Amino acid sequence: MTCEQLRAIGLSNAAIARRLALGRLHRVHFGVYVVGRRELSREGVFLAAVLAVGADAVLSHFAAAALWECWNGPTIPIDVTVPRRLRPRPGIRPHTVDELPASAWKIHRGIPVTTPTRTIRDLAGTMYSERAFRRVVHEALARKIVHLSTLQAEIDRAPARCRGIRRLRAEIADGAKPTRSGLEDAAVEMLRRHDLPSFETNVHVPGTPAWVEVDVLFAAQKVVIEVDGGAWHSTPFRRELDAHKQSLVEAAGHRVIRLGEDDLTPRSEAQTMTRVWRALGHETARETAPAPAPAPAPARETAPAPATSTRSSSSRGVGGR
Repeated sequence: MTCEQLRAIGLSNAAIARRLALGRLHRVHFGVYVVGRRELSREGVFLAAVLAVGADAVLSHFAAAALWECWNGPTIPIDVTVPRRLRPRPGIRPHTVDELPASAWKIHRGIPVTTPTRTIRDLAGTMYSERAFRRVVHEALARKIVHLSTLQAEIDRAPARCRGIRRLRAEIADGAKPTRSGLEDAAVEMLRRHDLPSFETNVHVPGTPAWVEVDVLFAAQKVVIEVDGGAWHSTPFRRELDAHKQSLVEAAGHRVIRLGEDDLTPRSEAQTMTRVWRALGHETARETAPAPAPAPAPARETAPAPATSTRSSSSRGVGGR
């Protein structure tokens, strides 16, 4: 609660000071107090930071992404955005903007917070890790709190020189799709590093029961990639389910490649991509290179040719496999 809220219920400054001394109130930030127990939930910590900044402040950036459940990393110091200049405060990281329209924030779990699309736009301009940023986008898409169309609308609304817009636009143009794990992210990133046909992630395979969904699908080539995390796919039940799903996918005319953690390391990338290219019906660059010309056969001893004639040596075809 803020000082203003405490005064609104009839407490004077002296009464507030007395309750602080007795341990009935605990100061969280300057002018912000918690009643009774000192411990706060995560949402309580977020709300206290917003209240400390003022009535025009909203939770934003990493803290906002955590509140929207698309970021599980660190949130301290707590990011708060406000349409005015603000001095730094202990435990709070202020962000100043020229304006904060009503369309850019809402009340979620009792806390003023930037909308999911505005949160992603803010993080696009501040997150160092490309993988972490893509993870946030994927989680938001998977939870259906944003859509590619709403992200595009956020880009269209942003000022021309807004930080992170180019990064967000590239992510949308890359066909951002939600995955379920960091291991699947690693697989998708590996595939995108190579000149492969277009593919989809976490989609239903045509011709199979409605519950059958695969990690990666090359629809035109009828190739499926399944990414098996050790803990998730190691139980007897899961192995049996994976085998049953694979049989259904193969019966629908698709080829299945299974990749584990070891297949997604930099050391294994070349071998893994060879498997993928072969499944897609292509040969690797090494296999399509021209075969070396065979050594010439030993020349036979023949009678000298007439001086007035010439001979042309015939060459054997190269790479005629």
